Amino acid sequence: MKKLLDIIILLLLFALLCINRAKFLGNALFSKEAPTSSSQVETPPESTNEEAPVPPSAVITLEEAKELFPEATVLVLKDDAIYEVKNGESLLGLLMKSAPYSDEISGFMGPTPLLIGLAPDLKIQKVIALKNEETPPFFERVKSNGLLDAWNGLLPSQVADKQVDVISGATFSSKGVIGSMQARMAAVKLEQQSSQEPPPDTTPALSPTNRKRLFSDAVFLILIIISFVAFFRPSLMGKGRIWLLLASIIVLAIWQGRILSMAQFTVWLVNGIPIAAQWAILLLFLLSILLPIIFGKAYYCAWLCPMGAAQVLLGELNKKHKLKLAPTLLQWLQMLRTAILFGGLLAIAIGLTFDFANFEAFTIFHPQTAPIVALVIGLLSLLLSIWLPRPWCRFLCPLGELLEILRRKKV
Repeated sequence: MKKLLDIIILLLLFALLCINRAKFLGNALFSKEAPTSSSQVETPPESTNEEAPVPPSAVITLEEAKELFPEATVLVLKDDAIYEVKNGESLLGLLMKSAPYSDEISGFMGPTPLLIGLAPDLKIQKVIALKNEETPPFFERVKSNGLLDAWNGLLPSQVADKQVDVISGATFSSKGVIGSMQARMAAVKLEQQSSQEPPPDTTPALSPTNRKRLFSDAVFLILIIISFVAFFRPSLMGKGRIWLLLASIIVLAIWQGRILSMAQFTVWLVNGIPIAAQWAILLLFLLSILLPIIFGKAYYCAWLCPMGAAQVLLGELNKKHKLKLAPTLLQWLQMLRTAILFGGLLAIAIGLTFDFANFEAFTIFHPQTAPIVALVIGLLSLLLSIWLPRPWCRFLCPLGELLEILRRKKV
């Protein structure tokens, strides 16, 4: 009965969260009249493109233009949502947003739209990031490491060939930025080539970036297969469990950044799931829900969670001198995890400035970008796990509580 009540409360909180954000899985819940380009941008009377349709996400205001071109006084809308930026009659450059071409390209929390400025000679002059849902400490690392300056001086046709490395510790955010930039510049290149003969139909060689991605995906799928063996036939693992836990830390956390979190789930619930960019995390999440519901056993928390794995491995250092908690204290601590899940969801649902990403300890695997609170909680959890089995998982983890609520009781 309690489990059913918990599920009902969860559904109500999820519904309230989506109503508060006015979106569910990326779809608007309430119709809004989209602003027109003429109300947000100045255009001279002689402009012949005043009626060109521009998606709301691609509209640029004069205030935004001045961030890249401080002397701008007039914007002239051209084809493909590209604006000429002028000071009187003098052309300062061209300006465009990555949207709508980047709307389906996601960072860790959702799209990472860009404002892109081109000099009069059509070379990229400056790129700035627009408002997004990425966790600030992670995205700040993208900006501070110069990723947004990687294309300065290039023509749009040269962007696709430019090898840009992702930023360690902000892998998904930097991939979102790179993908958004490439998608928008590919559209500009296509527009420029529209009057030319189509290129011959050739199959390009696999780029180093694509090879790295394919290798990363292959390793991920191998790890999933091994975890399946562990889940269905744990007796076959033996001491191999230690190696699987170690692999989950190295592969999922440190290398690939493919870790489940409540922060990720709440963003998906509102903004939708960018399947192309985050299919691996989606697969992991679906397995983590469906397998426990069907078979009544924990899957992700037992075999693949990097934070749980780190605590188990540290606990192996001290097998004899464990702390024994009083039953009453243990009961209160176990209730704390429930309070964090429901309290956090309620705070987000009613519009308070709460973000699970600032609390969840998973970010400890990239300490250079981890929020201070999450870093402290993560370090304390790992330290305590030497004497107390998995304190983060048992007493604090909101995602673990969610998966536990959804899990069917084992017969």
